[in-house]
Amino acid sequence: MTVGFRLVSAMAPAEQDVDAIALQEDGLICADGRPLTGELARSAGVFGGGPLLAAVQKARLFKDSKHFVDMPLKEDPEIVLAEFERLEKKTEKEVLRSFVEKYFEDVGSDLDPWSPSDFQESPPFLAHVEEKRKAWAKALNGLWATLGRKSKAHSQQRCSSLPLRNPTIVPGGRFLETYYWDTFWVIRGLLVCSMVETAKGVIGNLLDLVKDFGFIPNGTRVYYLDRSQPPLLTDMAMAIFDVTGDKEWLSQVLPLLIKEYNFWMSPESGQVVQLEISGEMRHFNVYHSQRKGPRPESYFEDLETARSARESGLEPKSEEVFQGLCAGAESGWDFSTRWMDDSDEKRLSEARLETIKTHHIVPVDLNCFLVRVEEGLARAHDLLANESGAQKYRDAAAKRKKDIEEVLWNDVTKCYHDYRLDKGRFSKVIALSNWAAPLWAGLQGHEVEAFLTSLHASGLLQTGGAATTAVVTDGRTQWDAPNAWPPLQHMLIEGLERLGSVAAKDLAQEMTERWLQSCQMAWEKSGFMYEKYNASKPGEGGGGGEYEPQVGFGWSNGVALVLLAKHSGCQEETRRCTLS
Repeated sequence: MTVGFRLVSAMAPAEQDVDAIALQEDGLICADGRPLTGELARSAGVFGGGPLLAAVQKARLFKDSKHFVDMPLKEDPEIVLAEFERLEKKTEKEVLRSFVEKYFEDVGSDLDPWSPSDFQESPPFLAHVEEKRKAWAKALNGLWATLGRKSKAHSQQRCSSLPLRNPTIVPGGRFLETYYWDTFWVIRGLLVCSMVETAKGVIGNLLDLVKDFGFIPNGTRVYYLDRSQPPLLTDMAMAIFDVTGDKEWLSQVLPLLIKEYNFWMSPESGQVVQLEISGEMRHFNVYHSQRKGPRPESYFEDLETARSARESGLEPKSEEVFQGLCAGAESGWDFSTRWMDDSDEKRLSEARLETIKTHHIVPVDLNCFLVRVEEGLARAHDLLANESGAQKYRDAAAKRKKDIEEVLWNDVTKCYHDYRLDKGRFSKVIALSNWAAPLWAGLQGHEVEAFLTSLHASGLLQTGGAATTAVVTDGRTQWDAPNAWPPLQHMLIEGLERLGSVAAKDLAQEMTERWLQSCQMAWEKSGFMYEKYNASKPGEGGGGGEYEPQVGFGWSNGVALVLLAKHSGCQEETRRCTLS
């Protein structure tokens, strides 16, 4: 196998100081390679990079680096930056604390709570939920009334939040903004609860972002514009269409769905790579970020990782580390041993973040998401009687499926694997995405029964749900075992249902029951829905990561509601349950 790949990046000289490299990043380049201008560029001067950001984050004024970049300014950026330049003793913590108190507002002061107008205390689907779960299901529905936010009128240059035309539903906890891939499961949950107008408003904000930027950023903050997240916009649109049947709406949004797909397929995004196999070129997508410095929301942590990589000799080029971290954030799996050095298969649990190479790995799940995008675009064109358009995307999906089958399928392990461009081989990490994403995209493997057998043998299917990987890091990396994440459970269950065999459907039913039982147990003990759970201990939240475990929680509520509807025989896609 001859492998060739091209990634858009410019490496800094190895002898440069890590802090100096970090300071060179101004946060002005968007994920599509274009520079920010106007008020957003002014905002990025404070929240995207530069000496003020570096000084505050390195001084650790706040335990969570995200806190500072979510604080709106009291004055325009130029005034604040000029005052910072005149400030003496810029590195002293208390001097910086006084400066921040003088020139910055509290986190969240740019937002107002919002109650959705289509919220119902008892939406129709509740009548179908089994009695033992009815009170919990009603409480989950009630959470939508607590997670609504709308932007206050403000000067864009004075805050990091991006302007939104419509109110939105946020994940909860420290996450006070919309996140791209989270929103798919939020929308699915809203549809279960008959909140169609809210769902359309939420996706409307994302469509506006595509109109304005050509892509959807990781989240609705200026410091997230260097990267996107897993492409699920088309899936969101088709989920809404399946409830409303509104072809006029679909025809209006379709050009923006195509525009977002084109972003993922553009060489300028840095997310397209080529593999030459037996003389044939295969195209795949990878995660990639334009940022070559630390993430503003994790500035201190990323600096520490880059310094450690250089001091240990693991990676002398700090820009490589920064890009790997940013691409890892784009993947949604921030962070996992999937993206780290896997040379020693017996010590994967000790894999170090300093070895992160996300942008040099072809992920199974990203390419399966894009199969769904292509098939969704084909279906949308079919619905609008555009046969040539439909055929174009059917052909793209068929080509991608063929490449996935021929390159990412491992005939030894009988499952799909991420492919490491940096090593010219399959990844050694056993990840739930090896099964969940292909199944969700309608891929069945070369041998269907063997594919299911390998899933059972993986060790991922546990009493509290499916673990994220088979690598137990005890929370050191949150997208590894024992953590179990709601979106992956949903993908796996829907994928198994799509497979259609009796064995697959039985397993889907079993995993649905395990997940609902764990989530309900946790709710009854704590009164919270967690961002993630412990696959080996039903009823317990997951742990680890760069921040404290969060509650709320948008996608957890959405997945639970979808599964409750399915489990009760009331599919959320049917108008009977949603709109009756």
